[in-house]
Amino acid sequence: MYTNPVNESYFPGKVIVALRREFTGQAMLAGIDFTNAEVIYRPEHNEEGIAQIVLLHLRNKDEMGVLAAIDRLNAHPDVVFAEPDYVEYPHVVPNDPLFRNLWGMTAIRAPQAWDIATGTTQVIVGVLDSGIESTHPDLRANVATGTGQFDGRDQEGHGTHVAGTIGALGNNHLGVTGVCWRVGLANFKLGNRMFDLATAIAAIDFSRRAGLPILNNSWGSRGYSRALRLAIAQYDGLFVVSAGNNGTNNDTQPMYPASYDSPNIISVASTTQNGSLSGFSNFGVRSVDIAAPGSAIVSTNINNTYSSMNGTSMAAPHVAGVAALVKAHKPSLTTANLKQVLMRSARRVPALNGRVASGGIVDARAALEAANQCDCNCRC
Repeated sequence: MYTNPVNESYFPGKVIVALRREFTGQAMLAGIDFTNAEVIYRPEHNEEGIAQIVLLHLRNKDEMGVLAAIDRLNAHPDVVFAEPDYVEYPHVVPNDPLFRNLWGMTAIRAPQAWDIATGTTQVIVGVLDSGIESTHPDLRANVATGTGQFDGRDQEGHGTHVAGTIGALGNNHLGVTGVCWRVGLANFKLGNRMFDLATAIAAIDFSRRAGLPILNNSWGSRGYSRALRLAIAQYDGLFVVSAGNNGTNNDTQPMYPASYDSPNIISVASTTQNGSLSGFSNFGVRSVDIAAPGSAIVSTNINNTYSSMNGTSMAAPHVAGVAALVKAHKPSLTTANLKQVLMRSARRVPALNGRVASGGIVDARAALEAANQCDCNCRC
């Protein structure tokens, strides 16, 4: 019987299956009692012999039904692997009282960066989260359209808060400002209080096909998914992800997707106002790349409001915002160049030495300066 190695939660009645050939009907998977097979991902390259990945909706909705189906499927000749549809959680902790102080922007030297660039709506950042309140007066000018079935209303506030840090409209005499005064914010609603892994995979695949250069992913779990790892590896853009809020070492206790080895991932820890690692933040000198402000971060929220939140969820969008600012300033940068610029320009902080790979906090001004010196025909 399949066992869950890290005891992570998963959705009853759903199984993710990688198939060697196109799904042709229920008879193809004889012995598995399901009602519907939903194609969520077709690899661009036929890696590992996978033709497509589908989400099976089982008739048996209990946990044993999932485990039994996985065992049967993994023994099937047309199946490369089967795994649970893991529950992914937003990386946010309960918020403190509202602080009208955007200390995070100062910490990453955003005001100095704005002397050089403030962004453009031509650069689209996908926000894979609880949705975005697109009517918020500090966001609506920057919210892009065209994400189809993923374009849902935010009912929790997490995604709207993340979006505001990336790209709340700047210099408009209202509320807060994001790292980018202007940017395209693409809304990919994954769920509410918890996110569906299958929906995340489909959103990443959509972003790959649409050519989006940057995705922000402020969520994760301990559950290792081959399907999610494959989707990220084949996505061509920068995959910004929060490191997690357990206060543990991701090198020894991996958090996914932060701990996957895909070179396009940049994993983000959280810092406090004094530059130290936030007490809740995960870390890892091999598996966490960089840090950014994540404690008491003020940003946009639902119902046209503003609030303060804590978490690596709040740190990741600072990095995504800087990445978008740099990409707008120098569009020719490849994904590899963009990650190198962010890593090598990070402001070194003694408290982060041995905690994150770069040893520092993302620095918007230094990143723009480094981009100016980057020759995209070689390593920058």
